Amino acid sequence: MKLKSVITGAIAILAAVGLMLVYSSSFAGKARVATLSNVKGSVTIKKAGTTDWIPAADRMELREGDELKTEAGASAIVRMDDGTMSKIGPLAKMSMDQLTSIGNNNATSLNVSIGKSWNRVQKLTKDTAFIVKTPTAVAGVRGTFFSAEVEKTTDSTFDVYDGSVQVAGTADQNAAVLVDAHNTTTVAPNAKPTTPSRMPAAEEQKGRGGFTVQEYAAAKFDLQIAVNPQVVEAGKNAVVSLQVFNNGQPYRKALKVNITLSGAATFLSTGTNQIEATTDENGALTLDITSPEKETVTVSAQIIIKIEKK
Repeated sequence: MKLKSVITGAIAILAAVGLMLVYSSSFAGKARVATLSNVKGSVTIKKAGTTDWIPAADRMELREGDELKTEAGASAIVRMDDGTMSKIGPLAKMSMDQLTSIGNNNATSLNVSIGKSWNRVQKLTKDTAFIVKTPTAVAGVRGTFFSAEVEKTTDSTFDVYDGSVQVAGTADQNAAVLVDAHNTTTVAPNAKPTTPSRMPAAEEQKGRGGFTVQEYAAAKFDLQIAVNPQVVEAGKNAVVSLQVFNNGQPYRKALKVNITLSGAATFLSTGTNQIEATTDENGALTLDITSPEKETVTVSAQIIIKIEKK
């Protein structure tokens, strides 16, 4: 009977990171790709040009025109190739309206038709745009952390936690307001944004908790794990290979990894199914394992990365 290896990975992050600031316009250019991360609960996507909703999974690619939908208790993080991330909360729907680039300048436009998204935007260049649209409003930023929420009444609320966001109603995009950190504005159908007002401290803290800095930092990292051969024969050896990625690139630092093997498999160096090992300077690691019986080996790994406050 042919068996397959099952691989899992987990990342824990201790982090303290700051962000920053303003608005820009959209432009056309070369297509880009975003990826899904931290998919939890029932999340589905509909690829551009199709009609079927399919289950979403970590590392699944999203392109311009794709749509993302979450059910009750579900959430997912969309990672852009420039480090910007958007987390979509429960009972929400979001489409990738624009995902393009010209040279090093990116244009990202997300359309949130219902529900809440949190957006942590990397500091952008002069000609780079990040825009969030709702049924009643358009918000543009340049490096900040904010949320956009669309109620069933189609009112849109924008809470800004760091930096500034320029918000305008779709009915009159010339009548925009600048919403600074710790402030909020609401846009009703066919109306201008309300005058920005200070969020109550408890409300702001709750909003920030929707996409924590630790979750944001953790989402930057991926673990790629493989077992060769895939089926570990009784009394034979196999090799576990692990690579840590940061924003899609090999993590260029050595770090400690806690690795656990399922079943009867053990590491040759310790004779146990658990080990704490250190990657090389390119974030890579290989370890020999064995098993007294033919089995599918599940490998789980956890890294702890401390990110200092700048």
